[in-house]
Amino acid sequence: MATKDTLQRFTFDHTHVRGELVGLHKTLSDVFTRQDYPEPVKALLSELLVAASLLSATVKIKGVLSLQVQSNGPIRAIVAETSNDGHLRGIARMDPEQSIDNGSLLGDQGQLVITMDPEKGRRYQGVVALEEGNIAKSLEGYFRQSEQLGTRIWLGYEEGVAAGMLLQELPELGEVQQGIEADPDAWGRLTHLADTIRNDELLHLPNDDILHRLYHEEKVRLYDAQPLKFQCSCSKERLSVALTQLGYAECQEVIDEQGKIRADCQFCGQHYSFTQSDVNGLFPLESAKAGKGLH
Repeated sequence: MATKDTLQRFTFDHTHVRGELVGLHKTLSDVFTRQDYPEPVKALLSELLVAASLLSATVKIKGVLSLQVQSNGPIRAIVAETSNDGHLRGIARMDPEQSIDNGSLLGDQGQLVITMDPEKGRRYQGVVALEEGNIAKSLEGYFRQSEQLGTRIWLGYEEGVAAGMLLQELPELGEVQQGIEADPDAWGRLTHLADTIRNDELLHLPNDDILHRLYHEEKVRLYDAQPLKFQCSCSKERLSVALTQLGYAECQEVIDEQGKIRADCQFCGQHYSFTQSDVNGLFPLESAKAGKGLH
C-alpha cells in the first residue's frame, strides 16, 4: 500500500538534488464527498492537489500556497490550496455549455497561476502558460523560467488515489559545503532513473520502496513524513471581511429583502448566515445613522 496522505522529503548524499513524495487517499475522499464531479474532473483536481503539496515543500512561507488553472475548455477554472501545515482544499468550475467528453478538459488556451499568500509579508503571484494541458509540464516551465531551478514533476491518479514526485536541482546543500565535492552528473542520472517510474508504482508502492526501486545504488536519505488532510479555511470571520468590502448599502439591501444574508463556502459547502445584528456589528456607524441599530 502506498504512503497515503503524507508529504515526505528525500535527499541524495553529495548532490545538489532534493526530492518530495506525496500520496493522497482519504484527503481526496473528503474533498469529493463535498463536491460531486465527473471522474475526469476528479483526476485533474487530484493531480493539482498533489502538485500544490509538492510545491509547498519547496517554499518557506507560513501561509497558503494555491494553484489555479484557467482555461477555455470545459473546465473553466480549477483551484487547489494548501497551508504550510498540510491542510488542503480544492474546487473546479465547469462550463455548462461544453461537454467534458469532447477533447481536452482544458481546451487549447490556458494559464497556471501560482499564488503564495504568507500570513506576514507581501503576496506573490506567478503566471505561466499551460503547456499541452499538462500540469506537471507547466510547473516545470514555471521553475525553469521564473526560479531558474531545474525541476521535474511526476503526477499519477486512479480512482480515489493520487500521488506525485518532485526532483529539484539546488544551487547548494549543506553537506556539499563541508568540503565534499558534489557529483556533477547527479541531476541527469537521477531524473533519468525517475523517468522509469510507472504510474502503478507511484500510486501503490510505499515511499521507501519507490526510492529503493529507483535509487538502490544511490545514497538516499528519507525524512519524516508530514501528514496531509482536507481542512477548509473558511469561517464566519473571513466572510465578514468580504461583507465589509461589499459595503453597507448592499448588505442592508439583502437584509431588507430576505431577512438575512446567506453564504455558502464553495470549497466545503458550509452554510453561513448574517442577521441584522451581524450587519450592525460590521457597520456600526452606518447602521446607527440608518436607525437599524435601534431595534
